[in-house]
Amino acid sequence: MREIIIILFILIIIICGAIYTQNYLNNSSNVLLNDLQDLKHSMEDKNISNQELMRKSDKIYENWNNISKKWSNIALHEEIDMIETALIRMKSKIKIGQLDESLEDIETSIFLINHINEKEKISIKNIL
Repeated sequence: MREIIIILFILIIIICGAIYTQNYLNNSSNVLLNDLQDLKHSMEDKNISNQELMRKSDKIYENWNNISKKWSNIALHEEIDMIETALIRMKSKIKIGQLDESLEDIETSIFLINHINEKEKISIKNIL
């Protein structure tokens, strides 16, 4: 009987950890995605200055730096590196005024963030 209780306790801890991790991944990815979508819409508005776009891209990259430290425990480092690379390219292209080219990096970042979120989701497909 004692072994069953220990096994159930460990199972509960694993399930709670997985739920917590999934909630954190969802919340942090939503923050990043909302910021990237906001930057994308701001780039389409011709009245926004390049300085404002640079400020927004710096904020996104700062958020990413905080989030990526925790994501490195959850996701593959290759995927995290690809997001990092896309965000750095985005920032540099905004800085030199290549807004059309930076949209490609924004879309790449959005895709990769969604991909990680979907891949780490608790589902039968991902378990098997």
